Amino acid sequence: MRRNIILFSLAVVLLIIPTGLSLVFLGIIKQDANIIDFEVELLTADGGSRMFRISELRGKPVILEFTYVGCAGCEYLHRLGYMQELYDKYRGKIEIVTIFLYYGDEDLDRLRKYKEEFNLNWDYVAVDRKGGLIMELKLPALFSHIFLDENGVERFRTFGDIRRVKELYPKVIELLINHDYEKLRRLSESIS
Repeated sequence: MRRNIILFSLAVVLLIIPTGLSLVFLGIIKQDANIIDFEVELLTADGGSRMFRISELRGKPVILEFTYVGCAGCEYLHRLGYMQELYDKYRGKIEIVTIFLYYGDEDLDRLRKYKEEFNLNWDYVAVDRKGGLIMELKLPALFSHIFLDENGVERFRTFGDIRRVKELYPKVIELLINHDYEKLRRLSESIS
């Protein structure tokens, strides 16, 4: 009986305490309901790789781009160059992190070739070798974008539709840069 009371008390404490504290759930760190941080394997300029936490980019808005090698829509979008245009327009004000999902143990040259072939001109290209991010983050599709503010708070998410990238993303980025989170929330609700 005493053991059941202790277990029940512990369960209640674990349900009450998390507000305001860091939680680790399946590798995703959430300090608040919407702060996102996780670790991926980042390609480095020297041809190697290193483990990288998304929180290393705190201080400016970040677009997390989730894709995979062989995604026809992703490749088409990258070939058109809309993400590159956004990055060039807002260089120094935002970062883009392209994360390849479900990538096996092959060497990273294939991702480097993809980056070169599609002229991804941002520095942050990574891989989620564990393959769990799509489930952990509840991504709406394999080709998705999550927009984080400078503190790592998720402010907007959508699948990587070409029209949205071309027409909607500049508005989303401007709202992020200007800290207009109320308009961004309304925009997000209007397209859901």
